[in-house]
Amino acid sequence: MRYEIRIAGTGGQGVITAGLILAEAGIFNGHHVVHTQNYGPEARGGTSVCGVIFSDEEIEYPKTLALDLLLALNQQACDKNLPDMKPDGLVIVDSDQVQKVQWGKTLKAPISSKAKETPNNTRTVNILALGTLVAACPLVSPISARKAMAHVMSRDTKLNLAALEQGLKLGRLLKKGLYRREIEGTAEL
Repeated sequence: MRYEIRIAGTGGQGVITAGLILAEAGIFNGHHVVHTQNYGPEARGGTSVCGVIFSDEEIEYPKTLALDLLLALNQQACDKNLPDMKPDGLVIVDSDQVQKVQWGKTLKAPISSKAKETPNNTRTVNILALGTLVAACPLVSPISARKAMAHVMSRDTKLNLAALEQGLKLGRLLKKGLYRREIEGTAEL
């Protein structure tokens, strides 16, 4: 078993932190895990991408090449990473930032809008997005995600836990919508 996830967005959105939490959650769920990160020279405003691989055995090659799940937080991230998807892979996009998705199995989540409903929203987009991803990922439990977040992040735990819960709720609603609309291939809240 090898399950590949890529989180992509803009530098400063917390993409790398979200990936670290996801990787830690995978470890808590008993998987072998590799986390990689890549960001442009413009730390804020440039491209930021991380990959997380889960496996039931040692991982020999650490790069994500055939994605089972893509979380794209902007249009450029979506367009650039879609070619690396497996045919049956799932794409989750921030519907506030991504207008066009050329992929069948897609969850469109209003991540930025939902983050604005919480205090200090610029710091919670990544965690809200992570919660949405965890709700759709079969290999990471919400319990492990909460535990990993507390382990990785030392501050704003209450704020981030609230954002994670909001993301989990959003992801569950979208996932239910996806199953009700499998023929259309797209679910929106």
